[in-house]
Amino acid sequence: MDRDMNIFIVEDDDLDVEILERGLRKVDKTVCLTRARDGVEALEMLTEDAAVQTLPKPYFILLDINMPRMNGHEFLARLRANDDLKHSRVFVFTTSANQADIDRAYRNNANGYIVKPNGSSGLSEVLQLLNGFWKICEHPGDRLPA
Repeated sequence: MDRDMNIFIVEDDDLDVEILERGLRKVDKTVCLTRARDGVEALEMLTEDAAVQTLPKPYFILLDINMPRMNGHEFLARLRANDDLKHSRVFVFTTSANQADIDRAYRNNANGYIVKPNGSSGLSEVLQLLNGFWKICEHPGDRLPA
């Protein structure tokens, strides 16, 4: 079944989110983007009662590392420790190309690590690849956590 791409972005930078959203609209006009500004807000949104949850399923998470209150590494560790959320698909999407950050993300079972590209052509390529992944990926059934 062809489903709309649902992205949960955990990012504190308003400009980065705006650029990402514009780029996504060029790749797929039906994409649904939901945002949390840091790890604390993201965990709150993910653990909301199902009756009030605003995050469409299935989804994947684009996670920045450098954020206030709870950074991306702390969020990822807490997510993986939660039995209901540990199977969430998470791609770190950050400006850090630091090998220590990359290693730490993969130790916490990130599904991928993407260094934010400089320029619109690099961003367009990344977004097209994510969209292609979404379209060919088998998504979890309604019984499984997202």
